[in-house]
Amino acid sequence: MTVTALFADPGARLQFINEAAGAVGNFGTVLPLLFGVVLATGIAPGPALLFFGLWYVVAGLVYRQPIPIEPMKTVAVVAIAGQVTAGEVVAGGLLLGALFLVLGLAGWIDPLVARIPVPVTRGVQLGLALLLARSAVVYGIGDPVLAAAGLIIVGAFLLIRRRWTVPDLSAIFILVLGVAIGVMAGGVPAPSVPMPYPVLPATADWIPALLVLVLPQAVLTITNSIAATELLARDLLPRAPSAGLLSRMIGAMNLVAVPLGGIPMCHGAGGLAAQYRFGGRTGWSNAIAGLVLVLIAVFAGSAGAVALFPTGLLAALLLVVALEIARAGLRTDAPVPTVVVALVSLVTSLTVGFVVGWLVLWGLGRWRPKRPRFTELV
Repeated sequence: MTVTALFADPGARLQFINEAAGAVGNFGTVLPLLFGVVLATGIAPGPALLFFGLWYVVAGLVYRQPIPIEPMKTVAVVAIAGQVTAGEVVAGGLLLGALFLVLGLAGWIDPLVARIPVPVTRGVQLGLALLLARSAVVYGIGDPVLAAAGLIIVGAFLLIRRRWTVPDLSAIFILVLGVAIGVMAGGVPAPSVPMPYPVLPATADWIPALLVLVLPQAVLTITNSIAATELLARDLLPRAPSAGLLSRMIGAMNLVAVPLGGIPMCHGAGGLAAQYRFGGRTGWSNAIAGLVLVLIAVFAGSAGAVALFPTGLLAALLLVVALEIARAGLRTDAPVPTVVVALVSLVTSLTVGFVVGWLVLWGLGRWRPKRPRFTELV
């Protein structure tokens, strides 16, 4: 679809409108997690938003499909919960970037998928949901009125969707409301060009990042960001990127972005489903999303601008994301190890929860290596 065709052909204009709608389909997940990480760690929002936007565009050009870019959920949720520092986030992103670049180049993704027990993956997802919900409560206590307003919006959409078949726009509505309140309170932020800057972790950051972030995030990235995204793309789109290409892209974008002020990022089957549901069918959806994120980086790229977003509404947004993650975590055929992983993760760490869940599964004799189906992963 060329620019000339866009203005000359009504069908092309309609397609562009659909692609634009699809572009924002995953913003309800991307922006709350990104803002939460910024507020919790002090990472500069401008470069983080800028790299999300740029890699959205690159992904659209490479895949020519609406394959989304998302924050790595384990890294984001653990950071929002205050369990890691900004330096440890950077170290985790670099380790994960190197890992997935190697896995993609070596062709080891498919064998690994077959050896990760699905109930344990579900437990990690459910543990993430519990951690994020707990963080949402902490944010909500400080701003109960707007937190309640956000929950009313979420509840209203739940009731609407029980009666009519409509997409869940609650997160988009809350985002718009939060921006409006922030602008009324502090005015329109002055535009500024977000400049990447070198960020290198300290020596002491590497071991905590490896122990707390890398293992649970690697499990989710292999299963959800790569395997499930590939399988869903086969179902929805005329062509699908290979698992190896997805892994190499995840590796490259983290090795490029994270040491220059970005936050760890990956793909996501849920994000692909959201963009497709809203109308995204081609790489145009990614390109539009990327340009919007770059504009947000220009106008809301300072820590002060992000701080204008009401914490009560951020609490509601984080709760929406937690519920979405929990829905995936509850789709398990082995509830005991799944719940064990979730509860252990909540009171200790996701890595400990993962190991304990794997031991419980082996003890119960419930798991045998196999290739998970898409319905088991998303």
